[in-house]
Amino acid sequence: MRRFLTYVLTLAIVGSAAVLAQKATTPSDLDKAMKKVGPAQGAVNKAIQAMAYADAKAQLAIEKQALLDAENFWVVNKKDDAVKMSKDVLAKIDVLDKALSASSPDNAAVMAAYKEVGGTCAACHKVYRVTDENQQFILKPGSV
Repeated sequence: MRRFLTYVLTLAIVGSAAVLAQKATTPSDLDKAMKKVGPAQGAVNKAIQAMAYADAKAQLAIEKQALLDAENFWVVNKKDDAVKMSKDVLAKIDVLDKALSASSPDNAAVMAAYKEVGGTCAACHKVYRVTDENQQFILKPGSV
């Protein structure tokens, strides 16, 4: 019963996120989208550590939607390398989602897929993100 309720909640979150989602076109839009990714990624990690795979999938859906919204910013600004990095991270998220969706998830495979997602995020951050005085990631000045 709990698993069923978790899936229903996941669908509700994803559905409402899709309705409320706004494709990023400005640096401010990008920042709003990306600010959703960090907390979701942290929650995915915490859920994986607790082997709460349905909870991890719910957070992963939030992360994926935010990244899909952010990807539009790179398309609008004709940054092909960033679009490629975005597609790469989305593909790695799909791999993680598949690992989490297994009838009996292999925790080692799930953790490996999770680390792949983080590594792909880091590649884009090296090129397009810096931290401000509050240690928050922002768009690197002059990058677009």
